[in-house]
Amino acid sequence: MKLLNKKKTFIILVSSLFAITSCDAPRDRRVASQNGSTSNQSIFGDSSSSYYDSGDGSSSSSGSGSGSGSGSSSAVTIPSQINHCQWATDGETGFASSHKHLSPDEDSSSNGNYTVCKSTADEKDIYLQVKHPIDDAQVCIFPTYHSGSNSVYIGEPRCLLVDDNKKIYKVSVLKNRAGFTQYPVTGVMIMKDKAYFYDRPYYQEILSPDAYVFCSNWMAQFNDPSYCVEFKNKGHFVYKQF
Repeated sequence: MKLLNKKKTFIILVSSLFAITSCDAPRDRRVASQNGSTSNQSIFGDSSSSYYDSGDGSSSSSGSGSGSGSGSSSAVTIPSQINHCQWATDGETGFASSHKHLSPDEDSSSNGNYTVCKSTADEKDIYLQVKHPIDDAQVCIFPTYHSGSNSVYIGEPRCLLVDDNKKIYKVSVLKNRAGFTQYPVTGVMIMKDKAYFYDRPYYQEILSPDAYVFCSNWMAQFNDPSYCVEFKNKGHFVYKQF
C-alpha cells in the first residue's frame, strides 16, 4: 500500500510539473522557468521579429513572426551586423550548417540546411534562415549560456513561422529567467513547436519546447538527468553554440 501511495504521489507530481510548463502563453512567447538555481544545467553539448527578404533587402516587421515578402529571385541582402556569418543568398546554396530536425521529414541532415547567427550589434538579436520552409509549426528559439560542456537556457523562447527560404528572420530573444539575466547569450536551442512522443520517463506526447523546459526543471529540482537524456536521444532540436 505504501508503494502504491508513493507511485500515485509521483504521478501527481509529474502531472503538476507538466501543467506548469504547458503552453498557456501566446505562441510567439513561451513561459520559462523562474527557478534561479545555477545548478539547472542541461546535458546538451556542443514575438518580436523581422526579416530581410529577397526583394529590396529592407527590414519589415511582423508581429506573428511569419513575415510576408515578395519572394522574388533576387539575392538576399545581408545586414552588416550579420555579414560575418554564411548565408544562402539564393535561398538554396551556401548555408552554414545542417540538421535533420530542420529537414522536411526530419530524417536527413543533408536536407536540413540552415544558418543561425548572433548579431554583432546586440547579442539578443538572433537571425535564422532555412533551406526548406517550415509551415506546419512555428520554430522556437531559446537563448542559452554554456560553461564547458554544459548549457542552460537563460530566457523563455520566442516562436515564429519560418516559411520562406529567401528570408533571413530576425528574432529578439529574451534574457528574462530569474537568476540568469546576467549571463551572455553564447548559444541557442532551436526546435519546432510541435508534439512528439517521448519514451521513458516521459511516456507521452508533448510539445518539444515544453519537454525541454520540463527536463531542465526536473534536473534542477531532483538532480535527475533522465528526462533530459530522453529528450536528447529523440533529437527534436538543434543546439548551436556561437
